[in-house]
Amino acid sequence: MRFWAKLFLISVLVVLGVCLVHDVFGVSYQEAAGQVADADQALRNAFTSVVDAEQQGANVSLLLSRLGMAGGNLTWAEVALAAGNYSDAVSFAGVCRSVALSVDSDAAVLGNNAAVVAGNWWMMVVFSVVSSVVFVVVLFFVWHRFRRGYLKRLMGSRPEVTG
Repeated sequence: MRFWAKLFLISVLVVLGVCLVHDVFGVSYQEAAGQVADADQALRNAFTSVVDAEQQGANVSLLLSRLGMAGGNLTWAEVALAAGNYSDAVSFAGVCRSVALSVDSDAAVLGNNAAVVAGNWWMMVVFSVVSSVVFVVVLFFVWHRFRRGYLKRLMGSRPEVTG
């Protein structure tokens, strides 16, 4: 079968399965709604941490893709909650929360590393400038010493006239 035909068949089966399954819940609405709200807050905190890390100069492209995955799980949790499937809502919210907490801690580490690297960069620039100035000063003194010795030899010598 073609890909689209398989996808259509799977979609129809999923829709029929959702419509024909009776409501059996192991989780209450309040618990599921609380889990979804916790996942939402964790995702917001992770997003804030990623923005802070990016402002400090960290490369956050992988963190953004993981945030997208967590956001997708949160969306599925909210859809399941609205559909009355509380156990799936709790499951998706748990995945979202764990990914968001992981992103949050990784963003904090990346932000700290970026701050250290930025500090080291400025230290390297200052060291380069100072060492360049010292090199030019030493080069000037060496040139001056050799020049003085050369001029002494030049003044002490007498030209020979042949003729």
